[in-house]
Amino acid sequence: MRILFINLNQSRAFGGIERLMMDMAAGLAARGHRCMLLGRPAAPWIEAARRRGLEVRDDHRGTWALRVLRTGAVVRAERPDVVVVKGKKAARMAAWSRASGLGGRTALLFGLTHELDRGRWVDRYTWRRTDAGITLAHGASRWYDDEGFGPLTKLHALWKGVALEPFDAGLTARRPTREALGIRADEVAIGTACRLAWQKGLDQLFAALQLLDGRLPPARVFVIGEGRERPRIEAEARALGGRVTLLGQRDDVPALLAALDLYVQPSRQEVMVQTTLEAMAAARAIVSTRTVGADEAIEDGVSGVLVPVGDPPAMADAIAALAAAPERRAALGRAARARVEGTFTIDHMVDRAERILARIAARGSTW
Repeated sequence: MRILFINLNQSRAFGGIERLMMDMAAGLAARGHRCMLLGRPAAPWIEAARRRGLEVRDDHRGTWALRVLRTGAVVRAERPDVVVVKGKKAARMAAWSRASGLGGRTALLFGLTHELDRGRWVDRYTWRRTDAGITLAHGASRWYDDEGFGPLTKLHALWKGVALEPFDAGLTARRPTREALGIRADEVAIGTACRLAWQKGLDQLFAALQLLDGRLPPARVFVIGEGRERPRIEAEARALGGRVTLLGQRDDVPALLAALDLYVQPSRQEVMVQTTLEAMAAARAIVSTRTVGADEAIEDGVSGVLVPVGDPPAMADAIAALAAAPERRAALGRAARARVEGTFTIDHMVDRAERILARIAARGSTW
């Protein structure tokens, strides 16, 4: 197959969808498929893809009309069987290129729910002009179908994947990493990794920590990540009296996750959180909010503990129970690692992507 990935993200701290596109392109190219990634000039995710040795084009620039024309020129040059796009604006550009007779199916890759609004005619139009949707969990597919962006046969769930090798190395380096972080032998290390943004729910984690006064053994809390809301989150962390350390953007995330005793995913709105899978690969015990797809990754009570979204008391209770139970944490961590090995490796993800894209390419137009 010939696959073109289009993503207009320019953020310095790009996220899971960009990494997923790069992983898909790398894995599929290794299997003999032709993959090209298209983005804006000097976009950080495009530069990261270039450093990985992936084929990229970074000439998506100019006015709206020029960008539509440039998209058409790339489609004409690449002749893709499938165009995988992030974002509805890019989907419309790809669809209009398709309408000009350039061929190829268009698949809209959804990172979240609510990316299309049935109250907006332009979103309904975009969906009619798109051949398929790719979601990150079956729960997200059901959400879009319920919202009128179906049928389910047009939606394909692509679970993410994790490369295990960095996490194996992180586990080997667990002791020196804990020493570097200043974690004492008697302390429980609790942490999370995320972009510093409202949807990630760090205020919910901090609210849970406030409820844990006197209920925890000696503990340290670490937040890995960066984002525009850092000033607010720093102020909230200071209010906890020095219990929380913001580590910022780091390149050694696998080692940092392996150094933790308990990983907490407090998100408000997510679909199949990448860092949850990474913490599972690091064999960590996990407390996660029950966001869309969380129950597809985590078997509640077996490979982690799920709590309701927006319920700091329930999160606090789960943290307290696991902080006091090292054997229980170890059992959950082992089950989490086994779950990733059996279902959520990069190879598993590429297998699924290959099957999904082949089905989309072979299917007749839905418009």
